[in-house]
Amino acid sequence: MARTFYQNKTYVFRSSLEVVPDIFSLPRIGAGHDGYVFRFNNKALKLLKYDISLRKEKRLMTFTKAVYFQDELDLKRFAKPTDILLDEEGVYSGYVMDYLEDVTSEDKKDLPIHRSIVDFTCGELVHTANQLEEDFAELSRKKVLALDINSGSYIYTTDFIKLCDMDKYQISDRDVTERNKSMLNYVIAKYLYYAMELSDSLDKEQLKRINAWVKKMTNSRQFIGSLEKEIGRSYSTPIREYAKHKVKSIIK
Repeated sequence: MARTFYQNKTYVFRSSLEVVPDIFSLPRIGAGHDGYVFRFNNKALKLLKYDISLRKEKRLMTFTKAVYFQDELDLKRFAKPTDILLDEEGVYSGYVMDYLEDVTSEDKKDLPIHRSIVDFTCGELVHTANQLEEDFAELSRKKVLALDINSGSYIYTTDFIKLCDMDKYQISDRDVTERNKSMLNYVIAKYLYYAMELSDSLDKEQLKRINAWVKKMTNSRQFIGSLEKEIGRSYSTPIREYAKHKVKSIIK
């Protein structure tokens, strides 16, 4: 059963005991089946649903997993837990992340920082892919398997792609290197799918062929290297232009 929320409940950061007196009065920046995300100064607070046993059953963010991610993972492009959120009775209720500004959101449309997901450059794509490659290698070293990455997992900041929502990631007792490499490929290939979808008017059959390309690249051992080679030194080329060219090469 879902745990009842009380709007007058006080929450605190586990490390500093900093108080969040009325979390539901804060700007809500996200919501899902497993909880709500609020902005608190330069932090994002995820208040979780469900009791401990149901979180374990659904493989969501347990206290043990949140602490492990906080203490053991050194990541550049993931919104990982940086602290634990406790209620006034000291019960684990959620976790804290660094707040990341999504420059593609609707409420930024009238601001100078607003960008479309295709307004970045090929150089930024290569840089991001390399940093994500390092991050996924770090996940593999710490035996953390990345799971449940979807369109809602992407945050587009001024520094391009960041990934959020690590709740269903799993701590494994097996080698997860190959599966994480595939997930890295998927992250980049699926982003390019979204970019191609925005950059051209495509019918269902064409989108189906691009989805097949995403699947093929996900399982490729050379995808990131091939992407860098294909871009070459065209770092200043807007991804919008690259995506238009890529569409033609896939659906020809």
